[in-house]
Amino acid sequence: MKKIILFMFLSLSILSACSPETETNTVYEGTVVYKTEENGKYKFLVLEQIGQEALHNGQLEDFIELAQKQPEASYYYVNKKAYETLDVGLKVKITAEVHQLESLPPIRTVVSIERLEQ
Repeated sequence: MKKIILFMFLSLSILSACSPETETNTVYEGTVVYKTEENGKYKFLVLEQIGQEALHNGQLEDFIELAQKQPEASYYYVNKKAYETLDVGLKVKITAEVHQLESLPPIRTVVSIERLEQ
């Protein structure tokens, strides 16, 4: 009987210490440098920093190389409306889910996206 009570006490102590963490969405800012649609999924590549010359003359490979040097650079899945209304070169503020797909650059899902004044 004492073992059962001890087991229950230890179990409750351990379980009460393991409370679930609340995950919050993360906010990123950057410039849309590339957009694409693949199999009905829309995504943007957003870089934190990019010069105007690199933006206008760069190719996808150049953008990916830059993204690997910028920790917050990422692809973002967006809905069709955002894809159609936001253009390359636009500065944006993105709220994204905490979880991301592992790739370089990573792929995140947009919760909300907002245009920033240029």
